[in-house]
Amino acid sequence: MNDQVTVVIPTFNNAKGAIDLVKLLALNFPSFHLIVVDDGSDATHWEQLKSFSKVPRLKKIRLAKNFGQHAALYAGMSQVKTTYMITMDDDHQNLVTQIPALLAASTEGGHAVVYGLFTARRTWLRSVLTAMYRSLSSVVGVGHGKGSGFRLLRSDLVQALSKNAGGVQFLDERIRWFTDEIGFVSLDVKVESFKSRYSLGKLLSLSIGKSFYATDFPLRFMAVFGALMALVNLAIGSFFLYKKLIHKIEVPGFTSLIVSVLFSTGLLLFGLGILATYLRQILLRVNHAPTYHIQEILE
Repeated sequence: MNDQVTVVIPTFNNAKGAIDLVKLLALNFPSFHLIVVDDGSDATHWEQLKSFSKVPRLKKIRLAKNFGQHAALYAGMSQVKTTYMITMDDDHQNLVTQIPALLAASTEGGHAVVYGLFTARRTWLRSVLTAMYRSLSSVVGVGHGKGSGFRLLRSDLVQALSKNAGGVQFLDERIRWFTDEIGFVSLDVKVESFKSRYSLGKLLSLSIGKSFYATDFPLRFMAVFGALMALVNLAIGSFFLYKKLIHKIEVPGFTSLIVSVLFSTGLLLFGLGILATYLRQILLRVNHAPTYHIQEILE
């Protein structure tokens, strides 16, 4: 089975980590096919990858710019021709020995995709953002947001995902569009994550972007919340109108009026922001924004 496995490794400004991982994979699984995708790293990192040629069955791909980790995975996926594809981050050296567990889970359970679950030492910021993303994803359904970058995909799923990329980048959410045959393997492993290469703004953008992409929950939430607010405002308005017309009581309400107007305006702007986010996603699809662009391939 080993000669029917391709490992895809996306990397960004961590050539040393990617090379160390490739060496470990070649040592433990010499028949594996290996693909390293450089996601628009600095030129020095790409040069390090280019000069490394001590491992057979290694393909190196350079993207024209930094498209993002999931786009890099799609680029690597386009080159996979084996029965199984395994994805690993460039800091997953400690997970190399756990690959047989993924293969066993797939064959025994008949899963189209298997995630390896492990403990990762992250900074507090990455931990908070990861927890936020998983919490937001969980509203979509059971198991959403659960997973990791250490995953195994069967060839039929790889082909379906590769053919239908269409500018969509969030791999884990798209997997659930194609199959429910998803398995999870708990691994007693701790991974020391490489220093985050994303700024605070980009991490927040990724977390929020995934949540909007994965579900229409924000739209449904705004519709329900808007309806509830309309009922509340109707009740309050009816109450004051009753006091005014029936009891002939003057109701001073300048302060409450200002607060109500400001709150309603803020709510409207928030709703418009949600709509604008979805409209942007539609615009990207209509304009056929590329998921990735391969600049160079070396074998």
